[in-house]
Amino acid sequence: MPFLLNRRSLFVAAAAALSASGVGQAKTGRAFEIATSDGAPIRNFRIAPAKAPSDLPGLILTGSANAESVLYEFFDYACPYCRVASQEIDMLLSPDSGVRLGLVQHPVLSSRSADAARVALAASRLHGDEVAYRLHVGIFQAPGAVNAEKALAVAAGQGLDAGSLAKEAERAEIAELLAAHVERARTLSLPQAPSFVLGEFAFVGWPGVEPIESFIAATRRCGGLRCASPY
Repeated sequence: MPFLLNRRSLFVAAAAALSASGVGQAKTGRAFEIATSDGAPIRNFRIAPAKAPSDLPGLILTGSANAESVLYEFFDYACPYCRVASQEIDMLLSPDSGVRLGLVQHPVLSSRSADAARVALAASRLHGDEVAYRLHVGIFQAPGAVNAEKALAVAAGQGLDAGSLAKEAERAEIAELLAAHVERARTLSLPQAPSFVLGEFAFVGWPGVEPIESFIAATRRCGGLRCASPY
């Protein structure tokens, strides 16, 4: 069942603010000359350390417990590129990879994806990050348009109590968590999904697995997304 319209409208307004405000527009310059696996240039820029998403409440964290690198993904359940990213990022998260993933809810495409995001946040609060991450992957794997009902159906298929999740998702605390995630995307000038933060840099769009692996390796060796002088 859909969640209350007054809560839904909050995130429709937040999404509109991201796309319409000058603050919400992604920076046009590039800190490093980096590209997708197809050779397309990637927008990337340095972020202020105080704006890094590591302190965000409601982050869903998964991957290596002893992480050398943490990749933060700002995603939307209605985003087709985020669906691809979900499948491919999972390959980077073996226990010995030294990579940890932090999921930031960024529902900019529809109120329905905001509804699904609330279900995922509810799962994290009730059951912990690993259960929430399994639900996150399952939502992307399920066919059809995303909404609360789909997220709850996936949860039920994974053995979770959909009724309890639905009640938790309607709590004001969940709305506050989601608003905090949307606001962090705005302050980081990340208007679209997927976008990422790695170390002291942000980049926009899904580049593919091999570029992500090279960015992680470069941040470990050189502190940037590429071991070369930035622009």
